Amino acid sequence: MLPPHNPRMAADPYPPLPVPSPAAQRKINMIVGPGLLLGAIIGIWYLVDQFVPYWHFRTVEKGQFYRSSQLGEKDLADAIERYGIKTVINLRAEHERAHGDWWTMEHRVAKENGARVLDVPLLSGTPPNKEEVEKLLRAMDDPANMPVLVHCYHGSIRSAAIEGLFRIEYMGEDGETAYDRMTTWGRDLEEDYPLIADFVKNYVARAKKAKAKK
Repeated sequence: MLPPHNPRMAADPYPPLPVPSPAAQRKINMIVGPGLLLGAIIGIWYLVDQFVPYWHFRTVEKGQFYRSSQLGEKDLADAIERYGIKTVINLRAEHERAHGDWWTMEHRVAKENGARVLDVPLLSGTPPNKEEVEKLLRAMDDPANMPVLVHCYHGSIRSAAIEGLFRIEYMGEDGETAYDRMTTWGRDLEEDYPLIADFVKNYVARAKKAKAKK
């Protein structure tokens, strides 16, 4: 059986919602307004943190160690000039050079701007082995090579491993501290890249090893 006819519903199936009083509206604004403002601030901070001045850029130690994602030609030239970069340390694997002309461009731009490129190719999610660590340390031990700009592709994982290495060897941090302080851009290295996490946490600085032998 059909329900009895309701003229009001037939004419207006969606009656207007009640309008809050001015006092109630002021209370709503007091509650919602700061939340929206905070959300906007967080959103702006996130974008700035991720993309300014370059994507996934970090100053680890001013005048010594910087890291980023793969930079384009203009940004790379700008970074070399702005931060006085002497050595660009490229961590991208050799097979990645087949995708685009970034490798040729990087060497050319570095040379044109008075820097050099040091290739230490690492597979994604893989920390440097003993020989690669030695190659990195030889470069960073020489003041003539500093400051360095270290990058992989996204600037999140392999670059984090080398930041950890730098923190331990040159900033005097232990592995756990370096791991906690290095930037991973929200990536859980222990969960997704345990080899990188273990490398940083278990790495022992050369000075500490030498002291232990005495």
